[in-house]
Amino acid sequence: MRLSILAKTAIVGALLPCVYFGAASATFLYRIHHANRLGNFSSLSTARTFDKNCRILIFSPHPDDETLGCAGIIHQAIKAGASVDIVFITNGDGFRVAVARQLREVSIGPDDYIRFADMRQAEAIKADLNLGIPKEKIRFLGYPDRGLMAMWNENWETNNPYLSPYTYKTTSPYKVSYTRSATYSGTSLLSDISTVIKDVRPTDIFVTHPSDDHMDHTAASAFVRLATDRYNDRSTSKSGWASLHYYLVHRGDWPVPQGTAKKDSLVPPDEMLALDTKWRGVALTPEDTNRKEATILKYETQTAVTKRFLVSFARSNEFYGDLTEINVPIVLNDQIVADGAIGDWKGIKPAIQDPINDNLIRDFQRGGDVRNVYLCRDSKNLYIRVDTASEVSNNAEFTLRIRYFGDEKTGRPGGFKTIKVKPPRSVEPAEYHSVVSGNRLEIAIPLHDLGYCKELALNVETSIAGFLIDRTGYRFVKLP
Repeated sequence: MRLSILAKTAIVGALLPCVYFGAASATFLYRIHHANRLGNFSSLSTARTFDKNCRILIFSPHPDDETLGCAGIIHQAIKAGASVDIVFITNGDGFRVAVARQLREVSIGPDDYIRFADMRQAEAIKADLNLGIPKEKIRFLGYPDRGLMAMWNENWETNNPYLSPYTYKTTSPYKVSYTRSATYSGTSLLSDISTVIKDVRPTDIFVTHPSDDHMDHTAASAFVRLATDRYNDRSTSKSGWASLHYYLVHRGDWPVPQGTAKKDSLVPPDEMLALDTKWRGVALTPEDTNRKEATILKYETQTAVTKRFLVSFARSNEFYGDLTEINVPIVLNDQIVADGAIGDWKGIKPAIQDPINDNLIRDFQRGGDVRNVYLCRDSKNLYIRVDTASEVSNNAEFTLRIRYFGDEKTGRPGGFKTIKVKPPRSVEPAEYHSVVSGNRLEIAIPLHDLGYCKELALNVETSIAGFLIDRTGYRFVKLP
């Protein structure tokens, strides 16, 4: 039976969007892959050398992150006589696929996740011993895998703990735990991190980058940054400060190529190279690289599932990044008007620079792809401007989350605020003034709603029809 011309036309019409989407997707993925593949290690600034006077403290959201990001740095520092301590924030107890494979069970319950976490602790000890770190310098905090961001955003207080959907626990169930039965709350985690920093008195701290794609990694950077700031604030002199550095593990199509390529260099994703992170490269010897690969392979529960990705980090170098301190500029009262025009923002530099065109979804929804976030303040308000890669869709929604910090000297408390904006002018809380125009959002937030704080951490998310398009990591800013 022959199809009519009308039927053929309908079929072609139905197929064309699929063909277009497929071709556009392939082109986008090739561009990203090709750009990352051509990364040049020599373009990075040379990192400082860690010696016997250095005390290095590395925070790892899960067992294996410290090896993927810092094994070469660890090994070189120990050979040079530096002291290195490792802190595992979670035991990685929420990786269902790995649990099922390791325990060879179909039906998995809370006790299975706990058993699996014990295995990951044992692997971590073997791995870090291979890098030269003695067991007494390895700490496990025992907080919930895939729960750190909730603890930062919602479950901050100990009277409102986070319930792990894997272990069904609100406190740490692990015998090997820095604080036995630690409550799954933001204040408990911050206290443990702060205590470790105080005990170690590090010269250098490493943690995952705030723009890492994994939510635990993003949250870990926020907790460690806050604890480091407080530690440095209490120091009697800058010579006693700890320098904070960031390493990267998860970021889209990266690293490339996947798999074993030990002679290749490892550089940040192309879209992150020229933003607000100062990247520094660490050259590794072949022996360093081979040891890193051997250490990665100690994590047998992980390589059984994602070996090709994990061994991609054993390259001829490593890198880490530094973020400069952000001070919010002060402007004259009424200089800034949240009206969608940008003339009144002249001379104000971005406080946050976010990668664009770094994700297939963001490439198709460029109106939700955050490019820059600007901040300034007068005596009454904090002004926030968010620029996207193209005009904002009327279906988009912005969510701004602000954790602001109190002042111990004055007793002023901190707090948390969530603000939602839908184009063109819908905002929650309704008393705030905001506008979405073109490719930007502007909003004014009364300083008294932020406790007249001196420091805050800001996160911006965009979504369409409830589907996440983009998010910045939490960035810390100071309000003079």
